[in-house]
Amino acid sequence: SRFDGGIPVKSIDATSTPLVMALKTLLVSVCTITEWEYGESWLPNSTGTLLELSPAWCITTNLDLHKAISWMQFQICSQSFVLSPGEGLPGRVWQSQKFEWLEDAAAASDTYFLRNQIAKALSVKTGFGIPIIVSDRVLAVVVFFRSRTRLPHPLTIAQTQEIVSNFQLKYSRWDSPFA
Repeated sequence: SRFDGGIPVKSIDATSTPLVMALKTLLVSVCTITEWEYGESWLPNSTGTLLELSPAWCITTNLDLHKAISWMQFQICSQSFVLSPGEGLPGRVWQSQKFEWLEDAAAASDTYFLRNQIAKALSVKTGFGIPIIVSDRVLAVVVFFRSRTRLPHPLTIAQTQEIVSNFQLKYSRWDSPFA
């Protein structure tokens, strides 16, 4: 059987801010247009000192059911992570304000990719993190993964960056929750 959409495990209710809903739309757009199977977003906490997993995430359509369940498990396991600047893939992207390609999350050390044991168990491979910068601040970090290892791919990078750039432009006047 096939999986036909990103059914949220944790429903977006009290946390359905306009930003979270916009991030969900962004993630779905990227996963639909590119080869990424899973997308997640990370937001700075209210004091701007830590990065927390946002309720906005997606799984691409047309995955087999087993792979879709693996991505749901990855999302559930990721909920307990809270990152400092420079910590893990999202934290490094947050701190550097630059995108980062991770060729094989499962092969990375647990100090470099904090979720590497989860990645090994669930066959998470290539990752790509990109900051969403509005008014010279990181509004969010979006991270995408796939289940096959891949060297940095210029077309995938360009497509993802273009979608995120359009999002940044559209929300350049966004009233940031930590501004």
